[in-house]
Amino acid sequence: MPDSSVATPSPSASVITRPAANTQGDRPVVLRSLPEAGAFVTSFAPAWRYDGRQQKLDFPASTPASLEHAAHVGGLIAIERQTQTPGRYLVSTELAIRDRSNGPDRTVYRAPVMFYWSGWSPDGRYVLIWEVDFFSGSVDMDGRPLIVIDARTGMRFDLGRTLLHGTTAWSPPHTLAFAAGFGREVSQEKTLRLWAPETGIRDVSPIGTAALAPVWSASGQSLYFVSGPAGEYDPLPFFTGHAIGDRRISVYDLASGTTRSLAHEPGYVEEGVRPSRDGSRLLVLRRRTVEATSVPAISIRDTPLEVWLTDSQGARGTALVRIANVGFGYYGWYPGPSEWDWSE
Repeated sequence: MPDSSVATPSPSASVITRPAANTQGDRPVVLRSLPEAGAFVTSFAPAWRYDGRQQKLDFPASTPASLEHAAHVGGLIAIERQTQTPGRYLVSTELAIRDRSNGPDRTVYRAPVMFYWSGWSPDGRYVLIWEVDFFSGSVDMDGRPLIVIDARTGMRFDLGRTLLHGTTAWSPPHTLAFAAGFGREVSQEKTLRLWAPETGIRDVSPIGTAALAPVWSASGQSLYFVSGPAGEYDPLPFFTGHAIGDRRISVYDLASGTTRSLAHEPGYVEEGVRPSRDGSRLLVLRRRTVEATSVPAISIRDTPLEVWLTDSQGARGTALVRIANVGFGYYGWYPGPSEWDWSE
């Protein structure tokens, strides 16, 4: 049975959950329906779903977040225990583990103030959370400490601070790719790292880069991510696609330890990627660049995001969806294919 310390929401209580990523912009517009693109649905609110086979775009209703998280394998359930603050907000303060077949709940983690849930490792052995040691919406934007907890023993592994979106990806059985680094601006340095309990932490991206949106190939042998030169935010190079704005798809090969760059579409920069299960296609989030020589000439309204379907090298692509008036780049990362559910 669930522990009795779990708070019962009062009618006036608000639940504090992980802050949403930057999702502002117009409703997406379909540019082309391709059956081979399958279907993909965003993982944020307001959600939208592209279906290339049915040739339509839907806007499914969002579902409330659950406080119980079942591992895909292994039979364990993670439970967020909540308490109510003096300001009548419900926050997750303890994490308990329950075996769905038998046994009582076991508390494996108590937060200094609260925590945000992330997810299970593929083998159902480890859970991933962000730790919060004081309330601050502004600090949330700059990232929180990322913690791995062994669900069996309660042992914790501190991985440093990361942003709350577009920074983590698991590969079986329990290898985590994560983009570490403080600061909300996507141009600030973010280091892509790998962690596993057997090997610890090692860096993937070189010094001086801003890496985000990691996602694994189905085989777990290739790690895709988006990166560009790191530096202070400057709107001119950012929106024209030069210097800090020159963001491209990279692929890290786990066996050789080498990284290569994929094809770059002229007139765009890449902001997200997702390989198909068979490795033959990529779903790519691209941002159109602008021609400008001074900051006043730049119009953020002229930099829409587009979702493309390409071959395995990022070439021979077709634009599927356009999202205009995003307001991208002020400091937020726009949630892309690495966090979407794709049928392919």
